[in-house]
Amino acid sequence: MRFFAYVSLAVVAASGCGETAAPGAPPDILRDASVDQDGGEPDGSVDDGGLDGGVPDGGAAGSGGMPDGGGSWCETSVLCPSCPDAEALCDDQNPCPLGEVCLATGCENLSRCFVAGGGACETEDDCGNPAYECNQVVGRCLRKEPGCDDSTDCVAGFACEGGDCVDRRVPCSGELGCPHGYTCFFASPDQRFCRRVSQPCGDDLDCLVLGVLCGDSDGDEQKECMPSLTPNEPGAVSCDVTQCAEAAAPVCEISQDGLVAECGRFGACSAPVQCASGFQCRDLWGDGRSECVAGPGSCVDSSECALREVCASPRVGGAPTCIGGSSI
Repeated sequence: MRFFAYVSLAVVAASGCGETAAPGAPPDILRDASVDQDGGEPDGSVDDGGLDGGVPDGGAAGSGGMPDGGGSWCETSVLCPSCPDAEALCDDQNPCPLGEVCLATGCENLSRCFVAGGGACETEDDCGNPAYECNQVVGRCLRKEPGCDDSTDCVAGFACEGGDCVDRRVPCSGELGCPHGYTCFFASPDQRFCRRVSQPCGDDLDCLVLGVLCGDSDGDEQKECMPSLTPNEPGAVSCDVTQCAEAAAPVCEISQDGLVAECGRFGACSAPVQCASGFQCRDLWGDGRSECVAGPGSCVDSSECALREVCASPRVGGAPTCIGGSSI
């Protein structure tokens, strides 16, 4: 049921913001770039509108490959490698429907509708928060009030800070890579950024888009997405601290492509004692999930960083610092 809801929501998100003319797009581009205009079958790509549960359209994470949708009718960027769906563009005169927000894409000054966060549901009772309502068409709780309670209320790549969703999309390509705990991720054909792998989850389906499993990696009875130490073996389970016994590598460290775990020094923790000597256990993202870091660094958490930067441990090692696309 939940998988069906994800697919249904992807279709709804891809339909755009309504029947008004899309702002800033040439008239001949107002069509779905993933559909054969000669009447053939769709190419199978799915644009999730930035939703966490969608299907990436650009190949393997970190591959640097170009997605097949969107075309090049606008000036693209590292964050926005392919022009957005012109039917989904939005501005003050072309607002988004309930459950979606109008956000900058990174392609010129173009904004489009992105689906806001929210869990799966069948009835209003499943949402459990008066700020949400259950949209039974897509089977998902959609926020009907502004603001956020935590980062699951926000579009992928945004963090809930002080009740607002803040842009933490760090542009990336396969050549540049991402900080520890992040992977270069195609959220949709027009969005490519460093995605934090250790997202809150309830079961493996919540981590499906990342290609990893759901488990309690740091023993605090909260689940998060985490790769396995042996992802290609039958019965693979997500990595947790009980599987890492060496004092020099005591926690689950995520590989650069985000698909494999190894025992290392940079990874999820619930207490300083779980980290290697000289490391601290710190919540850099601000969602209550901490990680082992080397020393105090130059930032406490991402709220101290500029937009499209995150407070994180550099991939080459070292203390936490504000990392943007040009400094990875």
